[in-house]
Amino acid sequence: MSKRPRRAKSKDTPQEDLMAYYLRNREAFTSRTDVDIERSCASKDAYPTEAHARAVAAMNKMGDVLYTYQCFYCRQWHLTRRPPEAGA
Repeated sequence: MSKRPRRAKSKDTPQEDLMAYYLRNREAFTSRTDVDIERSCASKDAYPTEAHARAVAAMNKMGDVLYTYQCFYCRQWHLTRRPPEAGA
């Protein structure tokens, strides 16, 4: 009996959602982390790619005002008015 070939992991694998991340790491969180998650992730729309986030900003005629960043918590992309730090 032959083994089935392994499927290569695709880049399109679904991202872990914020609640799963939160629950998996809850013991390591502090109240300061909770505030940071709410400010930087939970209260914002998330986009799967940087290009998608930029497209949404452009579509809303905010492309020259909004910047993108990859979220530390959900690993998706968010929009912000804060310009990126120099050298980042």
